[in-house]
Amino acid sequence: MLKKVMKISGMALVIGIGLVGCEKQPPSERPAVSLPVYTQGDSVKGKTYYDQECEQCHKLVAGNNKKGPQLSKIYGAKSALLTDYQYTDALKNSQITWDSTELDRYIANPKQAINGTRMRSDPINDKQMRQDIIAYISTLR
Repeated sequence: MLKKVMKISGMALVIGIGLVGCEKQPPSERPAVSLPVYTQGDSVKGKTYYDQECEQCHKLVAGNNKKGPQLSKIYGAKSALLTDYQYTDALKNSQITWDSTELDRYIANPKQAINGTRMRSDPINDKQMRQDIIAYISTLR
């Protein structure tokens, strides 16, 4: 009888440990945006451009990373903050703060801005389009 109780107790322990390992972690989020909204572009146009140029790889919901990390609250954030996305060493080591200057430089030509980035998008040469995208991104608070 004691053997049977010990066997059942052991099985319960194994099942309990297994369930703890299956516990889903909450999605990683960036801190609240502290920079003011960027006003050098049109955020309404920027949303349209974002949907056309960025949304395929960059979602806007915490925990919804695709080819690129989600971009909610990216404006003013340090690079490579999310714990639920696998960044390149180049981005981890860049020490960038995603303000309007850095976003403009990166969107204009990702591979030139950060040697070793995985971002595959073509450069966006149109400065006004970049400014509009940045204006939109700055509203994602």
